[in-house]
Amino acid sequence: MTALGFIGAGAMGEPMARRLQQSGHDVLVWARRPERARELQEAGLGTGTLQEVLGRPVLVSCLLDTAAVREVYLDGGPGSSALQAGLVIEHATIDPGVSREVASSLAARGIHYVDAPVSGGPAGAADGTLVTMCGGTEEALAAARPFLEATCARIVPVGGPGSGVAIKLVNQLLVAAHSVAAAEAAALVRVLGIDPEVALDALMGGWAASRRLELQFTDGVRGQNAPDGAGLEKFLEVLDLVDEALDGAGISSALMPGVRRTWEAAAATHPEDSFAALTEAYGHEPEGTPEGRGPGRG
Repeated sequence: MTALGFIGAGAMGEPMARRLQQSGHDVLVWARRPERARELQEAGLGTGTLQEVLGRPVLVSCLLDTAAVREVYLDGGPGSSALQAGLVIEHATIDPGVSREVASSLAARGIHYVDAPVSGGPAGAADGTLVTMCGGTEEALAAARPFLEATCARIVPVGGPGSGVAIKLVNQLLVAAHSVAAAEAAALVRVLGIDPEVALDALMGGWAASRRLELQFTDGVRGQNAPDGAGLEKFLEVLDLVDEALDGAGISSALMPGVRRTWEAAAATHPEDSFAALTEAYGHEPEGTPEGRGPGRG
């Protein structure tokens, strides 16, 4: 059993913290808001002050975004002064440059750092079926593996610091494109009046199959868009990071402009809803013109 601190217990982080606790670790969670701390306590997790959590020998965090990671670990944040851990595992999807900056800052203090973004959503976090893409030194990855095994079914070392979040942005490019493609297909099937279960059975049998199609297609056809912890609005920052990665590589994307238009249109009216709500960007009835309709046009 390892005394482990956890920060960032949100839609992804809370089930990950629970799995770490269930695997036998002594997990102490920090929550910024008192009401959130009470919710975590009711879920069976122990909570403590930020100082107490940062004082544990291992720190796992699943922070919201690049700004949150910078606030904690850089620019005089609490992680740059009060942190006592010998190992930090960060699951957030952030700017790879900031990840490398954090790794360098912590390495100067003798602290191992692994950027370990995950894919699989809140359901995968609860089931322990996440995939993690890890960046860090060999020593850091070896130290992190026992904790990653509690939350992830696949652990893929990618390379040095920052490489985990770099490949996660490639992952998110594909997630975004596949999600919008699945939404557009759902919009077409909805207008055609084909049973969505029958349509999905046909589509998943060949080259059109994808995990995003499987997860969101029938809900998209039926307009069943209830929040599932992912949320359309919060994914917009990820699209920003993907655009920055493409621009930095000198790649002019043929996909991302249309993906972003669809995403922004759906997020404007369904900010907290599941990715199935992307279908709503296309409306319910055909336009009746050769150009069709949808945010990818014009």
